[in-house]
Amino acid sequence: MLPAEYRLLDDYDFRRVKRLGRSYNFPFFIIACAHAKNPKGLRFGFIFSTNFNKRATVRNRYKRLLRQGVQKRLNEFKLGFDIVFIPKKSILGRSYEEISHSFDTALPKTPLV
Repeated sequence: MLPAEYRLLDDYDFRRVKRLGRSYNFPFFIIACAHAKNPKGLRFGFIFSTNFNKRATVRNRYKRLLRQGVQKRLNEFKLGFDIVFIPKKSILGRSYEEISHSFDTALPKTPLV
C-alpha cells in the first residue's frame, strides 16, 4: 500500500489534475499529471469507475496491480507532480507482468521520470 503522503485523496485535487494537467495515452491506462502545489511532493491517484467494470472485486484487483506498479517504481518519479492513473478496459485479463512491462515502456515517454 502506498504511504499516506503519496496518496491523492481530495476530489478537488483529482479534478485539478484532470483540468489543468496533461494526459498521456497508453495501451492499458491513461496517465494525467499536473504540477503539485508542493514542489517537493509527489502524490498518486487512481480512478476506477463503474464504466471500467461493474464488479468491485475486479476494479479493486486492477487498482492493487497499478498501485503495486507505482510503489515498485516510486523512487524513479520526479518530485513536484500529482499523478492520476485511469485504466482502460484493455487492461482486463492482463497479468501483473504485462502491466509492469507497460509501466516500463510508458513512463519514459512522460516528463515524470
